[in-house]
Amino acid sequence: MTTMTPAASPRSDESKAQDPRSELRALIRAELSREILPAASTLAAHVRELYGESVGSILFYGSCLRADSPEGVMDLYLLTRSNRDFNPTLPLAAANRLIPPNIYFWSIPSEEGELRGKGAAISLEQFQKSCEPGAWSPSIWARFCQPVVLVDSPTEADREATVDAVEQSIVTAAKWAAWLGPSTGSARDYWVALFRATYSVELRPERDDRPGLIVDANRERYERLLPLAWKVAGISFEVEDGEYRPHVDGRPTKARGWRARRALGKGLSVARIVKGAFTFDGAVDYLLWKIERHSGVKVAATEWQKRHPFLAAPSVFAKLWRAGAIR
Repeated sequence: MTTMTPAASPRSDESKAQDPRSELRALIRAELSREILPAASTLAAHVRELYGESVGSILFYGSCLRADSPEGVMDLYLLTRSNRDFNPTLPLAAANRLIPPNIYFWSIPSEEGELRGKGAAISLEQFQKSCEPGAWSPSIWARFCQPVVLVDSPTEADREATVDAVEQSIVTAAKWAAWLGPSTGSARDYWVALFRATYSVELRPERDDRPGLIVDANRERYERLLPLAWKVAGISFEVEDGEYRPHVDGRPTKARGWRARRALGKGLSVARIVKGAFTFDGAVDYLLWKIERHSGVKVAATEWQKRHPFLAAPSVFAKLWRAGAIR
C-alpha cells in the first residue's frame, strides 16, 4: 500500500511541471479550450450582441455538450460584470443578487436551423463564491466540476478568473467526495456518491442511475481528477489496486452540514421556481417548446402572454388543454 501526500512547493522548473496545481490547471485550460459545436458559438455570439460588455465569460455545458449535438436546448452560463450592469431594472438586479441565477431562453434562426438556448446569468463575484466548499448551495460547483467549455471570453483577465473558478469547483467537489463518499472505494465510487448527494439537494426528477451515467460518460477524466484535486486540496490518501482511502477528519460533522444544505437546497429550489415565474425571460416560449417536444402539439403564445408569464399562466394552460397537449 502506498501513502500519497500533497506535493511540496515547487523549487525549480522541473518540480513545477510536477506540481499538482499546475497539472490541474493545465487540464482545465485544455478542457475549456476544446472545439465545440458551431451552433454553440453562434448562440454565444447572439448573446454577446444582446448584452455586450455587461457579460464577461460565456460557458457552454450540459447535455448538448455531452452529446456533441445542438438537438434540444443548449445551456450557457453568463458570468456578468455585476447584477446592476447586466439587468435592465433594479427589481431584476435584486432578484439576481438574492436568488441567482436569472434565467433566459433564446430561439434564433441560423444556417443550422432553429437554435434554442437557455442561459443562466450570475455575477462573476457570486459565481466565484458559489464554487467554494463553504457555499450553502452546491448547484454551481457540482455543475462546473463536470466538463465545460469556454465559448467566449473578452479579456485575458476574464479567462483567468474562469480558470480559477472551475479549478475551485473541482477541488470543492473532491473535498466533499472525500467527506461524503465511502471510507474506501474507487474514484468512480467517490464521484457517484458525490453526485447522488448533490442531486438530493435540489428538486430534480433524476433517475437513480443518473450519477453513474455522468461519471461513466467521462470516466477517465474523473479518475484522473480525483487524486489530483485531493493533492491540491491538501488531502493525503492511500491507494492500492485502484482503491482509495482518503485521510479526512470530521466526516460526521460534514455529513450533518450536508443535511442542513439539503434542507436549505429544497427551499432554494422552490424559491427559484417562484422567482422564475416573474423573471424568466422567454419562459412562455420555453414552456411551449418543451411541451411541443414531448407531446407533438404546437401552440402559439400572444405577445402579451410572453411579456407577462405569471399572469398569462391560466390562459396558456387552458390553450394547451384544449389543444390536447395536457391530459
